[in-house]
Amino acid sequence: MLQFVREIPILIVIQGALSSRRGFLFHLAAGFTKEIDPLSGMSVNLMLVDEWLKDLKTDLEATLFESSSESVNHAFAEVMAVARLNLTEKAEKEGAQLASLRFREERGWSFSWSHEQSPEEMMFTYPHYIESLPKNEKFDLLRVNFEWHRVQGCEADYQHEGFLLLKKLAQKEASELQNSLPSLLQTKLPSGSSLQNIELEYLGANYKVAFK
Repeated sequence: MLQFVREIPILIVIQGALSSRRGFLFHLAAGFTKEIDPLSGMSVNLMLVDEWLKDLKTDLEATLFESSSESVNHAFAEVMAVARLNLTEKAEKEGAQLASLRFREERGWSFSWSHEQSPEEMMFTYPHYIESLPKNEKFDLLRVNFEWHRVQGCEADYQHEGFLLLKKLAQKEASELQNSLPSLLQTKLPSGSSLQNIELEYLGANYKVAFK
């Protein structure tokens, strides 16, 4: 079984219930799987897949996605649903399977889906930047990535929720912060959404620690 990912930039326009339109530039990465043809050694025609993504780009960029509240989660869920159904249908005609979708925004946050999840589930990932307390006159600049599992209907602001969690851990040395992060895993919101994965990156040191 061969798995491959193709990527394309897409401009998405969102409107909240009380706000004006907002544009987001995303890089959509779509993953597919298919058995390799033993005779030709080929899988899905990549030029064909690129055409699928170009057609999807045209559809998404021509649509205004609206949210019933000021949270944009519902609108992004609609974006994901349109993309998933569109690419699933085209992949099935070629005997392939849509394995994953990830919309990565220019400023680093993203929302994603994989075939192991139900159509109603999604993951939202937001980065947070922290300057640790100095130790021996040296401080660390840290990036903390929180990956939230979104259940259907959740309108929580995951970026804000992550900020509140990290605020409780402020004013710590890097090692103390690293030791404290695992306690945040499985933090559950009233909606049922939960914090599933945490990645701590020491910027400038090419060093990461993941908690799952």
